[in-house]
Amino acid sequence: MLCESEPVRITSNFYRLGPVAIPSFLLDGEHPVMFDAGLYILGEHYWRDIRRLMGERRPEYLFLSHVHFDHCGAAGFLKRVMPELKIAASGEADEILKKPSAVQLIKKFNAFALDGKAYFEPFFIDHVLAGGDAMQVSKDLTVQIIKTPGHTRDMLSFYIPEQKILLPSEAIGVSGLGDYIFSEFLTDYQVYLNSLKKLADYDVEVLALAHGAYCTGDEARAYMRRAIEYTLRFREKIEGLLKMYGDNYEKITSVIKKEEYDPIEGDKQPEEAYLINLRAKINAVKKILN
Repeated sequence: MLCESEPVRITSNFYRLGPVAIPSFLLDGEHPVMFDAGLYILGEHYWRDIRRLMGERRPEYLFLSHVHFDHCGAAGFLKRVMPELKIAASGEADEILKKPSAVQLIKKFNAFALDGKAYFEPFFIDHVLAGGDAMQVSKDLTVQIIKTPGHTRDMLSFYIPEQKILLPSEAIGVSGLGDYIFSEFLTDYQVYLNSLKKLADYDVEVLALAHGAYCTGDEARAYMRRAIEYTLRFREKIEGLLKMYGDNYEKITSVIKKEEYDPIEGDKQPEEAYLINLRAKINAVKKILN
């Protein structure tokens, strides 16, 4: 099970809510904003942290980076307990949530931490965000919206220039064991790499990771460079395996899974979800070779 944790103060008004593996983030100000909504099972955890930090005040917005099950799972719950909360995401995310099959998949994977029981409260997007948009949280505090597709088509990242905080979600991959970074180009390799390079140009002092501890200063900048390096290496690895095994996806996924997924102990992405994503990455590289 995911560990209980206290909210973590990262800057004077920026906080991590929930467990480090699947956090939400809160930027406090005149118009407070939450970022991402993790798993359904963590809704109560985020809600408790909000009340601890804000008392009777509430976030006005919930910005979703994308609508994968582990980034929007508790959005409906949070909307229920905070009816005035406005849920914001990309236009692509809005379209995805109108598809019953997509909602069913979100519900299915939210069951992995609930002893097999699938709980999910459907929700709608109240406000559509586009790349280049900006929201004033306070007189001297802004959230900039960055369109960063490649992991998914609906992917957005967020930047707070006054504090040099970047919330890239999985547009820069996911931390693995040691220095390893899972590359997450599920829809298009080159588009993902372009988004990654775009984010690397931002002046970053705080890197708020979607899965794993945040990092600051030189460590944050080094993480961005390393994410690009691992993306290039992972493409080369898949290319080599495709040349060796052809269309034998079972063999290719087995080799990669043994190296990057199996050694991780404790809480990790459900195996079925991992394999779906891995096959998507293999297909993304295969498109380049064809």
